[in-house]
Amino acid sequence: MKRKLTSLVALAACAGAPMAAQAQSNTAAQNGNGDPPKEVSRVGQSATIYGRIDLSADYSKNGSVSQMQLRDNASRLGFRGTEDLGGGLVGTFGLEMGINADSGLPTTPFFRNSYVGLVGGFGAFAMGRLDSANPTGSPIYTLVTRHSEFVIHDAGATAVGTSVLNARNRVSNAFGYQSPYFADLVFRARYYMNGEGVTESATGPIRFESDFKQFDVSLSYEPQGPLGLGIGYGKDDRRGGIPTNGFKDKWLAVAGYNFGPVRAWAIVGQDNYNGTATTRNKVDIRYIGASAPLPIGKVSANYSTRDVQTDRNGQLTKFSIGYSYPLSKRTQLFAIYDQQDPNNKVVDNTLRTVSLGIQHNF
Repeated sequence: MKRKLTSLVALAACAGAPMAAQAQSNTAAQNGNGDPPKEVSRVGQSATIYGRIDLSADYSKNGSVSQMQLRDNASRLGFRGTEDLGGGLVGTFGLEMGINADSGLPTTPFFRNSYVGLVGGFGAFAMGRLDSANPTGSPIYTLVTRHSEFVIHDAGATAVGTSVLNARNRVSNAFGYQSPYFADLVFRARYYMNGEGVTESATGPIRFESDFKQFDVSLSYEPQGPLGLGIGYGKDDRRGGIPTNGFKDKWLAVAGYNFGPVRAWAIVGQDNYNGTATTRNKVDIRYIGASAPLPIGKVSANYSTRDVQTDRNGQLTKFSIGYSYPLSKRTQLFAIYDQQDPNNKVVDNTLRTVSLGIQHNF
């Protein structure tokens, strides 16, 4: 189905949700007093306060060592807004802070995103510290959030975006673009400089931000029907060349399908490195999962593998399963079991975690 400009304006206004399912919850969310999210409106412009508090009690065991902890799972507080500039052009901005709700301390970096941009008939443009919550999305990570689901959240014990998929979501010094939809196809691109924060030094080789260039692109098929597809590519280019065992480029392909109320997905990809005789040049990624509603709540599960770059024979394996019980449109209880072996060739290093928690979106 052909999208209209209004879908892009809505995207700008609703930017800030960590994944598609949570975006719907945040749109309908109210604060704890039963009032709508705080919004400041003037003629042609608006600003909204939103956020999430997500905490769990985690019991984990690694070999013979076990521990219990209260754990934050990517809690955040954000501000986003739009202004009608006339002629079909909309200005947009966002500031989202990361908060460790278990301790009250800010994350490092403090801001998860901080951007300003424009949305119009040309699509959407933004610049700043960008992630999938900005109007242009995140070329590779947005493929994951559009066509699959995480087990409750991409954080804490079940986190996969960085450790397994290397989805290059949150980067600094970035310029992002998202095209309008054409026959359910959308193109996303991002160019960024020193996005992972390598130390700049007068003696080099990384002297300035522009000495470390990175870019990501993706093409996503996002119809209203049951099938969704996407493919993305990312590349690094450093002054002085890619260091030994350094990341060079990647590709990632995603497919999701709704079998009635049950949704299933699969992701395959490959990261390429400047390997050595004892390390890998190519790291393969595989990820499958499904979710299904229950009479009350929902269950979801993911299984993934990733070749260990520093061990030609090793492979990371990870399995997660979770159950969510909604108390309202904005609050849910959840239970998770996660098992991760960072290298299946190393004996007795499997980490097993049981989490019981509460997530509130506002």
